[in-house]
Amino acid sequence: MKTVTLKYLIYFVIIFAIDFFSQSLIEKREGAVTYQTPQNVYVKFVSTENINVDDTLFILRANVLVPAIQVKFLSSKSVAGERINNVSLIENELVFVFVEAVEKKEEKLPGGETLDSLSSLAGNKLSKKVFTPKNYYGRFSMQSVSQFDNVSSRGDMQRWRYSLSLSSQKIADSKFSFSSYINFAYNVKDWQRVKKNIGQSLKVYDLGVSYELSTLSLFWFGRHLNPHISNVGTIDGIQYEYSFSKYYTGAILGSRPNFSDYGYNAKLFQFGGYAGRIDSFQSSSMENTIAVFNQTNNFKTDRRYFYLQHSNDIIPKTYFFASSEVDMFKKVNGANKNMLSITSIFFSVRYSPIQVISASLNYDARKNVVYYETYKTMLEYLIENEMRQGYSANIYIKPFSQLYISLNSGYRFQKRDAKPSRNFGSTISYYRIPYAKVDGSISFLKLISSYSDGTQVAFRASKSFWDDDISLTGEIRDINYKFVNNPVAMNQLIAGLEMSVRIPFNMYASLSYEGIFEKKNTQGRVFLDLTKRF
Repeated sequence: MKTVTLKYLIYFVIIFAIDFFSQSLIEKREGAVTYQTPQNVYVKFVSTENINVDDTLFILRANVLVPAIQVKFLSSKSVAGERINNVSLIENELVFVFVEAVEKKEEKLPGGETLDSLSSLAGNKLSKKVFTPKNYYGRFSMQSVSQFDNVSSRGDMQRWRYSLSLSSQKIADSKFSFSSYINFAYNVKDWQRVKKNIGQSLKVYDLGVSYELSTLSLFWFGRHLNPHISNVGTIDGIQYEYSFSKYYTGAILGSRPNFSDYGYNAKLFQFGGYAGRIDSFQSSSMENTIAVFNQTNNFKTDRRYFYLQHSNDIIPKTYFFASSEVDMFKKVNGANKNMLSITSIFFSVRYSPIQVISASLNYDARKNVVYYETYKTMLEYLIENEMRQGYSANIYIKPFSQLYISLNSGYRFQKRDAKPSRNFGSTISYYRIPYAKVDGSISFLKLISSYSDGTQVAFRASKSFWDDDISLTGEIRDINYKFVNNPVAMNQLIAGLEMSVRIPFNMYASLSYEGIFEKKNTQGRVFLDLTKRF
């Protein structure tokens, strides 16, 4: 293991020793798990623009970004995908995806003019302050998930979820800015328990105020997720960042959210710092960040580690992303020791030799993180960690604007597995099928593991009406699995239907149904979403 650790450490030293380059053209977008089936996980986003089939979605586990979902189906505001590495997910859990940044379009006035065009026509005598774009953005959504089956009413449930995100830059032309992201979710059956402890259902992921000391330095107060150090997770306390030339550096002093209810807990004290450089020349770019953190529980060191994050598009038509965490602290027989141990490695390469073809390769190897104070009773179990390995490859082909083909394959192996897990599949999508003007797709997936062998075939179609103000989507999936230790095979037919409506005043509504049909059992889910943007 020491040899493997040294080898990967050398790899990353080489990568990060290269001169630093530009600002990344990749943005991190947040979504939330809405509901799950045995096969798929459904995630809601503000927008799925630039998210593609076979993209990877991540979750934060022990402050590490872990690949969790592979996208299989898309709508304008949600995705459905399959779990990666059999990760367990909970409803309302935050999910992250890294996509190409959406180009910001110049804000237009009601007559279609832009600020610059009006200013030019008026000989620059017209003050732009009259037409200053709004400096606040927000979104409120109300969602309901109802579940029922024909076997037992015990499985019946209804969940409500309310979500609010609001941010404002330079409030009233001051140096103060504000950002927030809050969720409130509960099961109707548990309402009496929820009333006694609202904190169990109310999750505040972001609630902070920033103050701009100058154009180069910034303070954050409160709860905030720093995009430069997103692997650390949400931070309660004070954050400071200073930028100069092509560099940025920052420090944090505060605590982690409580483990049980995500509330404030000063005993989970943490501190650390980070630094990075952003450069560019011509059309190429690279960004590198290094961070070091010390986390405690009851003010005793729980974990001490540093991580490296790297992205670049130096090689023409190629984008590369890599991250790694290295733990620096261990407790052996009650004694504290400073030792290096790689906890996680992840890299992703995307290559597009020509406009109609794109390919990607991902590699993930990680260990469970050991928190020596938090999970002391589980220490012996956690010490038996082993490096997990997983590869996935995807090829995207777009012969012309309406036809899209994707091929994917994956390989994962852990020492305790009898044999590796393998999967391969394909999706063919055709947009605006002639005459019917319907978007359609067909997909196939084959999964072979040490305990199961199965296939999935899916058909999906959607059609928009009245300039996309209304859209209808239907889906049918046939699933067949055989299990090594169970003679009974699983055969399911899943049917779904969704209707989305765009309402005046920046409001959106959607209603969807998913039914799971087996020989004797039937299960259904109804999902309702009402969203207002402002």
